[in-house]
Amino acid sequence: MKNKLSIIMTAYNVADYISSTIDSVIAQTNQDFNLIIVDDCSTDQTQKIIRSYEKNYNWISVVCHAHNAGVSTARNTGLAKANGELVTFIDGDDWVEPNYVEHFISIFDDQDVDMVTCGFFNETESGKIKNKIAKRQTSIVGRDEAVKQIIKMTGTVMGYTWNKAYVRSIIAENNLSFQADLDLMEDQVFNVEYATLARKFYFDNVPLYHYISRKGSITQKFAMENVRDVGVARMKVYKTIRESTRNEKNQI
Repeated sequence: MKNKLSIIMTAYNVADYISSTIDSVIAQTNQDFNLIIVDDCSTDQTQKIIRSYEKNYNWISVVCHAHNAGVSTARNTGLAKANGELVTFIDGDDWVEPNYVEHFISIFDDQDVDMVTCGFFNETESGKIKNKIAKRQTSIVGRDEAVKQIIKMTGTVMGYTWNKAYVRSIIAENNLSFQADLDLMEDQVFNVEYATLARKFYFDNVPLYHYISRKGSITQKFAMENVRDVGVARMKVYKTIRESTRNEKNQI
């Protein structure tokens, strides 16, 4: 049976956290979704845990990579398996509020838009919230403003994928995928590419996703490879925006 939303959850050595992540998805108030968990060749008990959930819930499917290929390839594997009208992404060591799914589905049902966002809590492992949660604000914006908010380093939109839901047909028809050669900012590149192909965007800052900043995660590390990834990602973002602008001018 086809669901309205496909949730793609990527996992790598998150045995200590992934049960809480999956439980938060199970607890959703709107059940019109399926969950695709892509394990990127974990070496701990992650695969055993997610297989047990797959056995107990017919709307959970698990794909296990034979080799560690990185988060971009894991997301691409999930996209290839997704069949929902909409798609979103969750990291295997974070968790979501019970109305996370309801939020996305209800807005897409009510509004003629191509992307919907939510706000998020940026938390430490001990549960301390690091970001300021502002009064709820919503807006419908066009392509230029969407790109501007996606590439900003602050705010509630930014370049993340886990606080956004997308129209899957836009991704499929334009062969959009995550850049497998990037370990950082691959999500921002994907979002900018998607935004240049979409029309209208519903931005909402209501915090529904819990992003947990963990010591030792790739975003916490500073290495020369990361500097290279940031540079390559920024060039790809610039090139995408430039080509989109040129195409719009040619159509006028």
